[in-house]
Amino acid sequence: MILDSASIDRDVSLRADVCIVGSGAGGAVVAKELAEHGRSVVVVEEGSYVTNRDFTQREEQMLRQLYADQGLRTTVDSTVVISQGSVLGGSTVPSFCLCVRPPRHLLGHWAAAFGLHEMHFEDLVPFFERVEAAAMVRPLRPEDVNKNNEKLKTGAERLGFRATLPAHNRIDCLGCGFCELGCAYDRKGDAATVHLPIASRHGAIIVPDCRVERIDVTDGHAAGIAGRFVRSRTGQTYTLTVRADTVVLAAGAIASPALWLRSQLPNTHQQVGRNLHLHPQVVLGGLFNEEIAGWKGIPQSVIVDEFLTLERNLEGGYLLTSFVAHPVTLAALLPGFGAEHARLMDAYPRLALAAVVLHDRTAGRVELDSNGRTVVSYHLNDEDRSDLLDGMRRLADILFAGGAERVVLPYNEVRELAHRADYKAIDEHPFRANDPLLLSYHPHGTLRMGADPKRSVVNSRGEAHEVRRLFVADASIFPTAIAVPPQLSVMAFALRTAQLIAEG
Repeated sequence: MILDSASIDRDVSLRADVCIVGSGAGGAVVAKELAEHGRSVVVVEEGSYVTNRDFTQREEQMLRQLYADQGLRTTVDSTVVISQGSVLGGSTVPSFCLCVRPPRHLLGHWAAAFGLHEMHFEDLVPFFERVEAAAMVRPLRPEDVNKNNEKLKTGAERLGFRATLPAHNRIDCLGCGFCELGCAYDRKGDAATVHLPIASRHGAIIVPDCRVERIDVTDGHAAGIAGRFVRSRTGQTYTLTVRADTVVLAAGAIASPALWLRSQLPNTHQQVGRNLHLHPQVVLGGLFNEEIAGWKGIPQSVIVDEFLTLERNLEGGYLLTSFVAHPVTLAALLPGFGAEHARLMDAYPRLALAAVVLHDRTAGRVELDSNGRTVVSYHLNDEDRSDLLDGMRRLADILFAGGAERVVLPYNEVRELAHRADYKAIDEHPFRANDPLLLSYHPHGTLRMGADPKRSVVNSRGEAHEVRRLFVADASIFPTAIAVPPQLSVMAFALRTAQLIAEG
């Protein structure tokens, strides 16, 4: 059952075996698994319940409706813009649908360095296979590559760089190109389409439009949650109380540690909110003398992973991916002002966009200020800055090799490269706040997993070291940056945690 928050006219109290905070890739998988095992489940989500009928494909409407802080959440000094879904189904609803398993070498490192001896790649294969089947994950095909992606692939291959077509969770995609604004045609295997309906059919109660304010603990044992509805029939504010034997925190790598801190849960070794990784990225544009129309077709179908060499170095490196922006977002991304900015906007049909995505070493932090508001701090260290500059050079070369006449750099003022190996504008530009503009779609790592409570928050089962029956099932648990799009990893780890909860 999905509760209609527009009917709320009084305080609500519920009782369940398990209460799950958050309904994205992790929370929805846990809800489906436990409901199918006969557990009584309540899922609480701050975002609203929307369906394909609500997806208008209009940025000015959907950015407000689907994203936290209307898509404008930033770090404390506005250096990084962080985009996270805030809707029933979480970030899976406005996602680009990439489903990539975590690198084998990275999981081996986590097992050895963090005492996660049951987390080797081979141990997790059954969980990957199950979540891939449920979300209808399949490889992208050559015919799925639109012109924007084809330019990236062609340029990389001409320079001898490895370019791959990853897997995705779309079903009979129509290629409308509006993935980040929600699929109006219900062609995504996302949490709102797949997992939550199954959980609901097995008796789960799903509560949207409710902000959880506190996780309750009794005698060192999770005992439920308390929250407030952000929508009601009368316009007044009402409370939600859920008493539960087990609580699963799955609100994401920013909201989850913030809720932990607001709840004043044990944090003896001050690990909560630390070790934030953002996979920060910058977007470059290649200007071609032909129509690219990057908004048509599947937005991201090509990844250049030549410069992510985890078999040699587990830290650092980067991916190069295609990128899509519709007019409102593009206007915010493009540099310059006035006539210069208008010139670039006029070139939109001929513009191919691509991004450098860092496998970041930098560790940021999520904290609360004196008013209890969430504060995200993150500043690129020197090694990550060096990788970012190297990635910009390589990506510029690839765009030129793909046929670009000029390459537009991600600075506040217009800076363009005229030919391959023309790096002067990159090498001489200083790093300043919001210049270059850094984007993040993959925050993770703030409640990390490990055997040692002095270095981690949860154990290998996802259970808190200091609070019994409190589990975490989102990207917070990753011990280090995960190097690849995290959606599939979150789902697989969540499934593993759900099975352990079901087994008692």
